[in-house]
Amino acid sequence: MLVTACWLVRAVALFLLLGTLGIGFSLPLALLFLCSGAAAAALPIGPAGAATQVGASAAALIASGVGGSQALAVAVGVLGVLSGAAVFLFAVAWRTSVSLRPARAPHA
Repeated sequence: MLVTACWLVRAVALFLLLGTLGIGFSLPLALLFLCSGAAAAALPIGPAGAATQVGASAAALIASGVGGSQALAVAVGVLGVLSGAAVFLFAVAWRTSVSLRPARAPHA
């Protein structure tokens, strides 16, 4: 259930992002973008498959009629936002776990 909710939020966010950037509000295009990036992430090229995700996502947009430079800009931008969000969430989780650890008494 949680995985489904995650994919749904990602699809809606990308749907809104594509519309905002002037590509158009298209749910099939947003799902194509997400699925192509996820499928390309299975290839072990580059750090965490980032290069293949950007390439596959941009190729999916280009194949659907979006201009090349605009498709690449969207793909790189989405990767940057997702990477930044992942780093932020990791930092929050780490800081929370550090603050929840019980304090140790010094050995005498």
